[in-house]
Amino acid sequence: MNENQKGLTPSPDSQTILSNEDGVEWIKSIHPDRVNGVALVIHGLNLKPDKMESIIALLTHSCIDVLNLSLRGHGKNYIQKANVDDNKARMETFKTVSYECWIKETHRAYGLAGNRSREKQVPLFLIGFSLGGLMGATLFASYTDVYFNRMVLLAPALHIYTINYLAKILSPFPRLVIPNFFIKSYCSNRGTPVAGYNALFEAIEHFNKNMASKLNVPTLIFIDTRDELVSYRRLKRIIKNRGLHQWRLHPVEKSTTGAKEKMHHLIIDESSIGKDAWNEMRELIIHHLLP
Repeated sequence: MNENQKGLTPSPDSQTILSNEDGVEWIKSIHPDRVNGVALVIHGLNLKPDKMESIIALLTHSCIDVLNLSLRGHGKNYIQKANVDDNKARMETFKTVSYECWIKETHRAYGLAGNRSREKQVPLFLIGFSLGGLMGATLFASYTDVYFNRMVLLAPALHIYTINYLAKILSPFPRLVIPNFFIKSYCSNRGTPVAGYNALFEAIEHFNKNMASKLNVPTLIFIDTRDELVSYRRLKRIIKNRGLHQWRLHPVEKSTTGAKEKMHHLIIDESSIGKDAWNEMRELIIHHLLP
């Protein structure tokens, strides 16, 4: 890692916003005349999309254009209503989401990112955390027109522990809100409606149904072996049984000091995993995308 990549923090000077509409935000490489790749970045379930900013800063400092996708019910992607507080409007929108809605948004974002990569004649990357990794991988597996050259998946929800499926009992009540597990500062809403979990479960079903050798592109997966949501062992088994020999698992261990968020599933920035672990992740990400 070069000196310019150390201690990166997002700033208006280093990132130029191209557009921000319908949940899509373009963020340019710090050297617009030198683009090494285009990355589609997708956040996790009920995670603030701008919490992916540390990863985005890393990418743009490495001359990678970024399209940051906000899935419906997150960030600024919600239906505004007169005389309704923004937070309430976002939650009301979140209560109406579905797998169909999210996969269409992901496909649209892919199309925009793909156009940019073809225009610049550079590789197209997927960077996804948890739900974001699942939606991107499911899109890749399910749509014949979708192809990523390389992927970085952070605790991708491709297979979750059985206990998490207890939320399925509540599936007939999509508007019911379940309390958050992440600390408040990372959450897009005060709780996750059952509709969000229903969409997550359906995405997992589609991934399992459509998983094929097409997915066998260079892929780096970060996961804490003590992850409360995603099974490390199951991911390892999927890679072996499906012949995904270009997928590589990299265990993440939160630093004993510096990690402000104790939940093992959250591994997206220095605050969540600590300085040393984050520096290692940043170096591995760039070496994987730009070998």
